[in-house]
Amino acid sequence: MVKSKMVYQGVVFLISFLLACIGGTALPLQEEMPSPFTRVLRLCKDPPMEGNDVVILQNLLLRSVFVTSLETTGFYNKETSEAVTSYQLGNQLDGTGVFDATTAALVLEQLISDGYKDDGKVPPGYKFKVHIPVHKNRAIETYGTLFDSNNVVKYRFLARCHGSVNHVTGEAINQLTTDGNTPTGLITFDRNTPELIPKLFGPYPVLRAVKGEKGNAAIGRNANETFLSNYRSGILLHTGEWDHWIPSEPMPNSEGCIHVHPKDLKKINEILDEMGVVTHKNPFGKQPYPYTPRGILSIEQID
Repeated sequence: MVKSKMVYQGVVFLISFLLACIGGTALPLQEEMPSPFTRVLRLCKDPPMEGNDVVILQNLLLRSVFVTSLETTGFYNKETSEAVTSYQLGNQLDGTGVFDATTAALVLEQLISDGYKDDGKVPPGYKFKVHIPVHKNRAIETYGTLFDSNNVVKYRFLARCHGSVNHVTGEAINQLTTDGNTPTGLITFDRNTPELIPKLFGPYPVLRAVKGEKGNAAIGRNANETFLSNYRSGILLHTGEWDHWIPSEPMPNSEGCIHVHPKDLKKINEILDEMGVVTHKNPFGKQPYPYTPRGILSIEQID
C-alpha cells in the first residue's frame, strides 16, 4: 500500500513537472504564485518556457544588485535560470534556479518599484503633459497637474490610480497585472471621443494611455514591445456616474484607469480645446493604436 502511494506521488510529480515545462497547468503540485505570475518557471530544454511573465521577470531581475546582465528574450533560458539562482543566493534563498512562489514574492517586494522620476519637462513634439504623483498605498488620492507644451501649469485636479483588489485578501492588485494599479512611468497619451457607457466612463472625451516609454509602463522585450500596450491596454483617464458616490468622498477603484471628478474632466477638456488638442475618434482598444498621440502622461511614485 505504501509502495503504491509512493509510485502514485512520483507519477503526479513527473506529470506536474512536464506540464510546467510546456506551460500547462501543473496541479496539484503547482504553487500559488503572486500576480502577475501564474506558474512556476524553470529551465526546460525542448521547448523552453516562454511568455509575458518571463519578460516581466527578466526586466525586474535587471534591477537587482545580484544580476549583472540579462537579455529580455521572453524565454526562460539558461541565462535566466542562472540570474534567478544569483538572486536567490544573494537573498539567502536556496539557489535552485527555479522561479517559485517564495522567489516571486521577494522579487515583487524588492524590485517592483521602477525608480522612475518625473524630469519636470514636457518632451518636444507634445501639446500637453499630465503628471500624477502616486503613493505606494494607492488608496491615497493625489493631485495631478495638466501642463501645456511650454510646461506652464494649466490645471490641478484630484486623481485616483487604484486598481482592483484581491477578493480574498482585500489588498490592492499590483501594477504589473492586467487589472491592478495604474503602472508608473512615462507614457504617450491621447484624447479620444467619449466611451459608450457614461455611467462607467462619464459623458466627456477620455484620455488614453497608449505606449510606455519609461518605467514599469515600458517593461518589455524591446522598445517596440512594451508593457503598455502589448501586455496591458485600455488604461484611461476618465470619470463616471458612480452609484452612491458624492464628491466629498474618495472615488471608487478602477481596473487600473485614472479616476477624476466629473467637473475636473470637463475642465480638462475645455483647456485642451483651447490648446488646440484634437479629439481622435475612440478606437475602443484597437491595436495598434491608429493615431499619433498628442500628449504625454507621467506617473511617479513619491514614497
